[in-house]
Formats: sequence, structure tokens, C-alpha cells
Amino acid sequence: MYQLEVKRWLIEHRFPIAAGWNVTVDIDSMERGEVGQHPPDKKVIASECEGWLRGNGAKIVAHHLYGRADLVATKEGLGTFVIEVEGDSSRQREQAMYSALGQIVLAMADSTVNYGLAVPDAERWETQLNKIPHRVRDRLNLTLFLVSKEGVRQLPSAV
Repeated sequence: MYQLEVKRWLIEHRFPIAAGWNVTVDIDSMERGEVGQHPPDKKVIASECEGWLRGNGAKIVAHHLYGRADLVATKEGLGTFVIEVEGDSSRQREQAMYSALGQIVLAMADSTVNYGLAVPDAERWETQLNKIPHRVRDRLNLTLFLVSKEGVRQLPSAV
């Protein structure tokens, strides 16, 4: 599952705009399959996902407060979620997860914000997320999302 697909399904299942979520999504040229080497279907899938995001009211732009965070979702009474998203790519999953974790930690300036990492719902990704100790997840207020076309699972923070 490509990064844009993870963003699309995360919004559809967890942060639906029709339910009052205000969602901003950052999309770069790699996600669109415009630069670098990609499987032939990536551009088509990315275009479909971006079209769905735009058609459902997501703002495709760097966020005014959180910059190039992959996804920022806000809803009155439920707060703000700043989420880094990873998808399947030629990069090793472990390195992708470490990169996303570093990006989200550097964005953690406000203790009232909910921070998260979202990846495809697959055992290999779940294994990577489970490397983050529970006490670290709790201390950082970090939510871990496993995303698929069928829904979104959230890994528990404390055992």
C-alpha cells in the first residue's frame, strides 16, 4: 500500500471530513510517483487517491502551523492530530519507520496535540511499530495506526 493510499484510508476511516474533521495533507512528488523509480501502477493509484482527497474536502497544502506534516486533522472537542505516514516503498521498513518517528518527534512542540504514526496494516509494519516501547508511546502521547482499505487499527499504548 502506497503512502497516499494510507493517507486516504486513514482519513476515510478515522478522520472523515463529512463528520466534521478539518484535514490538511502534504503530498510530495515522490508520493505522486513523479520522480524516482516506481512501479507502473503508482502514478495511477496516487492520482486516484489525491482525487479522492480533494473531492472529499482535504486541503492539499503544507499546514499553516505544522508545516509539511503528512496529515493534520482537527475537530472541535476532539483536538488536533499531527501524523506522519509511511507506505510500502523500496526503502527498508525499519528505516522508513525511524525516519517517520524522527519527523514526528521533531514536530512535538505542543503537549495538547495528539501525535501519531500511520503505516499499512501488515504484520511486517506492525512488527516495526511494536519496537517503540510502550512507556515512550505514553510519554510522547504517540498513537500508532495500522491502516487498510477495510479500516484502521490503533495499537494499544500501555500493556
